[in-house]
Amino acid sequence: TPDAEIEFWRNKANNLNSIFEQLQGQCIRRTLRILVQSKSTYCTTFARSRKGVFTARLEANDNTIFLQSIVPWFEKLNSEDDFPNLVAVFKPMLHTILLIWKKSKYYNTPARLVVLMREICNSLIEQACRYVSEEQILNLIENDEANLAVDKLKTTLLVCGKFKATYFEYKSKAANKCLKNDEEYKRMLYS
Repeated sequence: TPDAEIEFWRNKANNLNSIFEQLQGQCIRRTLRILVQSKSTYCTTFARSRKGVFTARLEANDNTIFLQSIVPWFEKLNSEDDFPNLVAVFKPMLHTILLIWKKSKYYNTPARLVVLMREICNSLIEQACRYVSEEQILNLIENDEANLAVDKLKTTLLVCGKFKATYFEYKSKAANKCLKNDEEYKRMLYS
């Protein structure tokens, strides 16, 4: 589910923040001073590692902040008991993702967005399967309620079709608002 993406960045940010705090400690500073004074060959490697932690920490914290804005939509996507009501979640959720892509310094790459979209689609599929399971359909047919089975299937297709239509609406918005150097984004996310 999309929650896994948010949890991944939250955990990564927590871990990197902890490492960063340790790197700011007196013990590490003293060690670095000794490395510099002794002109150790490890000094450059240590400084590069420290810079890598700092950069990764900025990215993880930034991604965590931006992804926090879609938590309410993911909660609704994952927990809505009335499947047809999911339609109301699609626009605000995709609009928020578009804003994240436009405003985030780090969470604006095709690879990141493709993972997020795949997880959203998986959540929608899970919800659809709960709404119209094979067992439910067979029970309805056995009880001479085939018309109800057909209605449930039609509703499922309608909701999924609405998601697809909303996705393409935001694909168009993204394409119109993309900078010329964002062709890779348009190609990968919306192909």
